[in-house]
Amino acid sequence: MKTVFVAFSLLMGSSAFAAAEGNSGTAFLHHFDKDKDGKVSLDEFRAPGDESFKRIDADGDGFATAEEAAAFEQKMREMMKKRKAAASKPGKDAP
Repeated sequence: MKTVFVAFSLLMGSSAFAAAEGNSGTAFLHHFDKDKDGKVSLDEFRAPGDESFKRIDADGDGFATAEEAAAFEQKMREMMKKRKAAASKPGKDAP
C-alpha cells in the first residue's frame, strides 16, 4: 500500500499537476478534469490511481504483489534519479 501511495505522490508532483502555478484549485482541475467541463468527477479523480495500479500490476492479472510493488518503486526511484541528474547538468550556455 505504501508503494501505491508513493506512486500517487509522484504523479501528483508531476509537471502536469504543477502547470497552474500558485493556484492549487486550478492545478487540481488541470490535472484531473479530462473532459474540461470545469468539474472533476469521481471517475476522473480515480483515473490516475487506476493507471498507477496498472503500471504496478506488471503481469496484468488484476493484483499487485509485493514483488511487483517493489519493482515498480525501484523503477520510479531510478527514473527520479535520472531526472535529477539530467536537471543538474549545466546547459549549453554554461561556462
